[in-house]
Amino acid sequence: MRIALFSDVYWPMVSGVGITLTRLADALEARGHAVRVYSAAYPMPAETVDRPEVHRSPCVPMPLYRDVQWAFPRQREIENDLAAFAPDLVHVATEVSMGLAGAKAARRLNVPMVASAHTDYQKYAEWYGVPWVLGAAWLYLRWFYGRAERVFCPSRVYQDFLRTKGIERTALWTRGVDPAQFHPSFRSEEFRRRLGLGPGDLLVTYVGRVAREKDIGLLLDVWPEIADRHPRATLAVVGQGPLEASIRQRGLPRVHVTGLLQGRALSEAYASADVYTFPSPTETFGNSLLEALASGVPSIAADTGGVLEFARHGENAWLTRAGDRAALDAGLDRLLGDPALRNRLREGALRTAGERRWDLVYDRLVADYGEVLENARRRAA
Repeated sequence: MRIALFSDVYWPMVSGVGITLTRLADALEARGHAVRVYSAAYPMPAETVDRPEVHRSPCVPMPLYRDVQWAFPRQREIENDLAAFAPDLVHVATEVSMGLAGAKAARRLNVPMVASAHTDYQKYAEWYGVPWVLGAAWLYLRWFYGRAERVFCPSRVYQDFLRTKGIERTALWTRGVDPAQFHPSFRSEEFRRRLGLGPGDLLVTYVGRVAREKDIGLLLDVWPEIADRHPRATLAVVGQGPLEASIRQRGLPRVHVTGLLQGRALSEAYASADVYTFPSPTETFGNSLLEALASGVPSIAADTGGVLEFARHGENAWLTRAGDRAALDAGLDRLLGDPALRNRLREGALRTAGERRWDLVYDRLVADYGEVLENARRRAA
């Protein structure tokens, strides 16, 4: 098959969506499929060459979220490039700008289109104090998703939610985890020493976007009390985002903000933790939590959203009510003080991660692509 991906977010932008789509492109090519990606022109890291499959559109940083670029696609140029690529299928992964360009191009070239939903706009709008946009937003999203043969959802939880909004042609495209990248064997005493930890000290780690919608503020609010009760505990905030500078400025006790880590450094950051904490209430899946489970780290997470696809309270993670300060405080206190509970959650985490193989995930998605194409051929006949 020849697959064209349209997304406002793609490598080198580091986010759940960007990483997911980069992995998808690699997985499709590894299976012998051709891939062409249409995305925004993100600044390239120094001495880095762009990925060969990408066609870039001019863009500017979004005013409220400057890590994300708003693309200005040149529609005719894109359609000419797409026609030369001759795709069997167009897959749009964002619903604005590049996604809309992909939908227009697919229609004009008479190519079947699928979409994938990655962002819980309902919760994002509430977090950023603009719930009044939701009425118009869902009118648009129903129209946009209605142009797709299928709308792939990362979890059954979010699939069910979209159906309540009148979006019916949904399918499941879940997520996996790579044990070669996330595994307990990456635990590093050197990484812990760089954070000032010695033998017997405990490391609590958050990995993800350092942004408001992840409710990292809740974690930071409870941390001073946790630090008082557990003087041998340290918190590491791993990632990048708009809140990095303000967290550093707060000067909280034994809190380290590492910035973005990738490759082996990221693997070590996960596996070197004694507790992973993930308070985000806005996840459509929760890739970071699954990566922590695969790293053998006992985890505490908000009991909402896509993490419920795989997280089970008391079995492979400790779940607390989203946004509940007292519950997060009590949960962290319990995990830090109970080695037996941490061991039990660690064992359950590794079992869960072992069941979520990427090859099965991609094989299912490719089969869905094939069904969409077969249905299109039947209609044409």
